Amino acid sequence: MKEASDREEAPKMVEKNYSTGFRKAHGEKDQSVTKPISLDGRTGEVIVRKSTGKTKIRKGQTEEEYTQQLQHYFEVEQGPVRTKVGWMDEVDPLVEIREGKYDISNKHQRQVLSGFCHRLFYQCKYKECLDLSTYFLGLFEPFNVKNKMKRELEELEYMIERCRGHVL
Repeated sequence: MKEASDREEAPKMVEKNYSTGFRKAHGEKDQSVTKPISLDGRTGEVIVRKSTGKTKIRKGQTEEEYTQQLQHYFEVEQGPVRTKVGWMDEVDPLVEIREGKYDISNKHQRQVLSGFCHRLFYQCKYKECLDLSTYFLGLFEPFNVKNKMKRELEELEYMIERCRGHVL
């Protein structure tokens, strides 16, 4: 019974706090994020105010759900991904493309591949950069539907142009 009355009073309490307590010195309302008001300490259920001004009850998470989520994160997903320093020096992008490790339709993976070209360019390995950039340009162009990859392709073309200037 007490929990039901708390739920009814919580929006009123939030409105009161938001309408009076959070003002800047010169009278304007402070638009910064304010602390949510806790409804249930066991589940973590809180009441928050949305950007529109309406209040919302955000569902909490039980201890069991949290431990399941944590277990899944570390056992199934293997925790955070750690990338070794200098990993680009240890792999050959052409071999990895042939082995199917990169999906060219995925923008992030295309950016990783373009990173190999950037690395070669800034290491002043212009001949290798020219060859790799030309290969990637031919590889990426078929995926350019409705000019969505225009900027990526222009970047590769620019790099090819700059490398040609250094090689020739």
